[in-house]
Amino acid sequence: MSAPSPPASTAARFEGRRALITGAGGGIARALALRLAAEGAQLVLSDIDPVRAQDAARAVQARGGRATPLAADVTDPASVKAMVAAAASAMDGIDILVTCAGGYTAYARFDEIDPDDWDQVIALNLRSVFLCCTAVLPFMKRAGWGRIVNLGSLAGRSTSAGSSPAHYAAAKAAVSMMTQYLAKDMAGHGITANTVAPGTTRTARVNALLTPEKEAGFAGMTPIGRLAEPEDIVGTIAFLASDDAAYVTGTTIDVNGGRLMLV
Repeated sequence: MSAPSPPASTAARFEGRRALITGAGGGIARALALRLAAEGAQLVLSDIDPVRAQDAARAVQARGGRATPLAADVTDPASVKAMVAAAASAMDGIDILVTCAGGYTAYARFDEIDPDDWDQVIALNLRSVFLCCTAVLPFMKRAGWGRIVNLGSLAGRSTSAGSSPAHYAAAKAAVSMMTQYLAKDMAGHGITANTVAPGTTRTARVNALLTPEKEAGFAGMTPIGRLAEPEDIVGTIAFLASDDAAYVTGTTIDVNGGRLMLV
């Protein structure tokens, strides 16, 4: 599905704003990059895979947007520090951070999770968010303005919502609470921080984990009757990253087609 054009009223909502998106090589992050660029933002798109980062940047540039690709391992403090420094240099600052890097590779029951896999999933989905947020704060505090949007998950909101493994769900639940503390501590600096918790979204990673039976089951649990597409999620993220959400901070917004209210 191609990214829809933004409504006319928001076409220049991010003119002059500079956004760093992690995990930007695909899925929700790539769709978000196209949306923010269409509304005027300058972007740095980070991914652990440099080819995916470059491909996402080219997609933005092909539509007339401004995007710089960066390769970074967001679980590594030195790599995150270098990424943020390079992003701030490329854009002369950072106004918006959206942390989309995350995920897991296979489902496992609680008693089947290997400790090393636990550590890796927690690092990718929680440690990375902490590292990226702390790294951008000096730039936002200096400017007296900032928007941080962290990706949570329906998995971190209810054990009845699906079949995500415990380490992934625990990390995503922790992201929501960590973001509340970030919002509380940074409010006096003009910085807001919020979490968006998508339901099951048809990204390449999720598609690789889905079976036809699982997809039908998830769709049947969702009042809207289908899984989300990445484009279904990005409007809420864009809202939270904008001036329209100046009085919204420390919250988690669920974007799941109504699935959470039924569990």
